[in-house]
Amino acid sequence: MEIRQMEYLIAAIETKSLNKAAEVLYTTQPNVSKVIRNLESELNAKIFIRSSKGISLTPFGEQLYEYAKNIVKNSEMVQELAQNAAYQKLKIASYPSNMVARNLTDFYMQKEHDKLHIEFQEGTAEEVIQLVSERQARIGIIYIAKKQEAILNRILEMKKLQFKVLNECELCLNVGPKNPYYHLENIEFEELKELKFVQRNKDYFSMVNHLETFSKGAVRMNQLKHMVHTNSDHCVLDMLLYTDLCSLELDFMMPDYQQYDIRTIRIKGCERCLYVGYISEGLEQLENYEKLYLESLESLFQ
Repeated sequence: MEIRQMEYLIAAIETKSLNKAAEVLYTTQPNVSKVIRNLESELNAKIFIRSSKGISLTPFGEQLYEYAKNIVKNSEMVQELAQNAAYQKLKIASYPSNMVARNLTDFYMQKEHDKLHIEFQEGTAEEVIQLVSERQARIGIIYIAKKQEAILNRILEMKKLQFKVLNECELCLNVGPKNPYYHLENIEFEELKELKFVQRNKDYFSMVNHLETFSKGAVRMNQLKHMVHTNSDHCVLDMLLYTDLCSLELDFMMPDYQQYDIRTIRIKGCERCLYVGYISEGLEQLENYEKLYLESLESLFQ
């Protein structure tokens, strides 16, 4: 059997006509008939019942149709796999970050990447860890509270992964022009209780879980007015730009990557309580193009 025979068979079944199948396949009706008759001869079984009204399937033909679709589909997947083998795959997962996405864009633009295929996904720290563990991503960019580093490393050890710190960051407040604190340079932790928040979906490593520790008891997570929870970076951005909602974020934004009218307000007394870094199977396991990307990422966070 040949893939071409399966394609002709499917076309004839789905158009319910050898003439129409020939049109779809850009060939002649006699050629379609010949291919299908040869297939019936090879299988020693009738596929079609031919009559003056056209063609209809035999019970065997109905079963063969399902197998034929799978054969063609698998053939297409194998061909795609062969095409992809010629490309280098840079598979990255990250916490939602406009800066990380921009840095990846710059990396793509600055290099010769004719043979580079990029897959970029965003998620919570737990989701990023899972993606790297399942090898759906090779590099996972996350941030965690410093006090969680030991727990993170134990989790990663079981998954045979490693975490490298790129920088230490503070907690800050992001606000848009409609927020009453927009023109302030800094605020007290206590003032967070008066604000309304849009926050990304929480997981075990979410920094808001450690707000009481960061603020030295001045404010707890359940004292914040969380109005919107979302896994959409676009939703967070629009809420900041067009409402009085604010969000807690990393105090880390390169001036060249500042695109929107959103201000970062420092929180008085907040220390560098967060680690931002990446997880992987280890530098020695990475390909050269992945190491080049990490060099770009490390320069961003220095």
